[in-house]
Amino acid sequence: MGLGRTKRSWLGTALCRPACVGLLLLGSVACGDNAPRPNVVLVTIDTTRADHLEIYGGPAPTPHLVALAAEGIVFERAFSPVPITLPAHSSLMTGKVPFAHGVRDNGLFALGEEQSTLAERLSDAGYATGAAIGAFPLTAQFGIDQGFDFYDDHLTAPFEDVFGERVVPKTRLFFDERPAGQVNAALLPWLDEHAESPFFLWAHYFDPHHPLTPPAPYDQRHAHDLYAGEIAYADEAVGELVDALRRQGVYDRTVIVVTADHGEGHGEHNESTHSLLAYNSTLHVPLVIKPAAAMVRPVATGQRIAARVGLIDIMPTLLDWLGLSIPNDLQGRTLAPYLEPGATPMRDRTLYAETLSPRISHGWGELRALFVGVWKYIHGPRPELFDLAQDPRERNDLLGSHPEDAERARVQLERYLADHAVPGLDSSIAIDEESARRLMALGYVQPSGVTVGAITEALSEDGDPPQDRAVTIGMYSEAKQLIFAGRLLDGRENLERLLRLDPDNSHYLDLLATVESRLGRTDRALELLESIPHDALVPTRDKVLESVGRLLLAKGDMQGALERFRDAQALNRTATGQTAVAELYRQLGDATLAERHLEMALEADPSYAPARLVLAVMLASRDDRAAARDHFERGLEDHPFSPRGHYNYGVFLYSEGETETALEHIRRTIALEPDYHQARYALVEMLVSEEQEDAALEAYLSLAQRAPGNDFTERAAVLLELDL
Repeated sequence: MGLGRTKRSWLGTALCRPACVGLLLLGSVACGDNAPRPNVVLVTIDTTRADHLEIYGGPAPTPHLVALAAEGIVFERAFSPVPITLPAHSSLMTGKVPFAHGVRDNGLFALGEEQSTLAERLSDAGYATGAAIGAFPLTAQFGIDQGFDFYDDHLTAPFEDVFGERVVPKTRLFFDERPAGQVNAALLPWLDEHAESPFFLWAHYFDPHHPLTPPAPYDQRHAHDLYAGEIAYADEAVGELVDALRRQGVYDRTVIVVTADHGEGHGEHNESTHSLLAYNSTLHVPLVIKPAAAMVRPVATGQRIAARVGLIDIMPTLLDWLGLSIPNDLQGRTLAPYLEPGATPMRDRTLYAETLSPRISHGWGELRALFVGVWKYIHGPRPELFDLAQDPRERNDLLGSHPEDAERARVQLERYLADHAVPGLDSSIAIDEESARRLMALGYVQPSGVTVGAITEALSEDGDPPQDRAVTIGMYSEAKQLIFAGRLLDGRENLERLLRLDPDNSHYLDLLATVESRLGRTDRALELLESIPHDALVPTRDKVLESVGRLLLAKGDMQGALERFRDAQALNRTATGQTAVAELYRQLGDATLAERHLEMALEADPSYAPARLVLAVMLASRDDRAAARDHFERGLEDHPFSPRGHYNYGVFLYSEGETETALEHIRRTIALEPDYHQARYALVEMLVSEEQEDAALEAYLSLAQRAPGNDFTERAAVLLELDL
């Protein structure tokens, strides 16, 4: 967990307006220096279509969101300006459209420090600011953390082995995320510490994004619709946050905003996921706001607002409600005047949307859209025009039958770009291959080691129409889903069809190699990996060599595996690669070289916990106890959700005679990984040694229930002298 970046600036503003508003519908206190300042809680549920939620008539039960809606406002037609996680959150946090803040895609851009975020505005006004996120595209390296005093972006520690792979092999296809429960676990202690201060808390739940793996009981309740199960699970996390606010006695004076960054295609327009197209299936998002009791503008609750609004309107609306100045360079507008009792009904906002990802990630054409009146115009290699009043699902392209309306909308879109473009703005960054691999695994295919360069804010018809490529992307996504679900033969068939269309595609070759290796066809997997072009951007040559090394290791050729990993490290030294080399040396019996390469891993990345925790074990084994303790503690500080780290530290502490602390770490191991049978056995053994017979028997019964017939279960029975 880390400190976010807070920029102090000239933006400090008064918290109350010069003149007090009269009686507020929500019972606001008088305006003045002693008035309690409302807290703000923002929840973003990733990849969530509005029409799938209960409050919008959808199949996903969301009782906690329904309860918030009853005390607040439901916006029936809220839209994201871009169907991609980082750019959409950047727009939400800045009140600007993507071309005004500069973030156009995941991974290749970072929100610039010159941008002023909602967190920074509130921090300047004296708010404590804390956040926890659920997926890699929002990690601090991409700039979205600015303004937060506390920013927790720990994601994958429970799952990685020393080779940088997931412990559960099937999850390798979808990387770097954590469930909503872990996001809350990171945030709730921070909330407890700051409940007395005015605070801004942001919780990002990634669960409805692929892969769809809701926890029990949602996986059973929604076995027919796992997407609904993920949304229902995220709603439970919202309820947990609300309960925490109530326990702290701050619920009534807290503004709660629940929304999404974008939706999901679910096969509409042949798009199974998102980011490729600009239809409402991926742009229409839920938006529910529960106001606080102490705001400078009155709010009529229980409303359902039918007018079109945007994510970019959230920041200025919150600033207005809190009595803070609204910057004049935003494309977002405050909605506060339209939410007061007796207010004039809101008219549809003219909104901009885009996706440049087809061009940036695939070299195809880009799409830019404008919502204006009843029309939605999408510009690209094949422009389209839709009448949203008559055709909200955008099934009937009217470009040919309404050429004058299309031309009028095109001119308005061109003018919108000209009016709001920021000359010289370039927020692109170079991305390393490891980040590219993680983004590719999440479904965002990015090149590595390159920058995008300046983007011209003008309408373009160049490139292939993304609409024509949606089927291919859908086939690739379906292949990943099939493989993730264990249907390896079906996934292989999809990938072979794709390779017939594009024989040199490195993504397809790499994934098919993974499938073949899982099917036990190691030689075929090696053949596929070796056929990947040496100049491929993803995976790069060093990653191909590492994959070959893993396959050789599976064949028992440890020396060959070591050579491949060393060749990979000669091309690109990384913490994960050095840790893998160290593990191979350790297995070959060379502890000295193993330790040296672990040290090299930490030189490459001092925060890389797997290397530090393995080094701690090795130091402990040669009785360098003080150094081992230091590395254990630092490793668990960097990655507090590592089951293996907690287990090894627990065993170490027990050998040091620190029984109670050791038991805490062993129990933490089991909580993080319930099927860690060795940890369950260790718990039994420790409790027996401490003569805690009842607790030892209870621990044994839990182990026996979870793993009947397991070697550890049988050993525990012998230890307890049970007559089986």
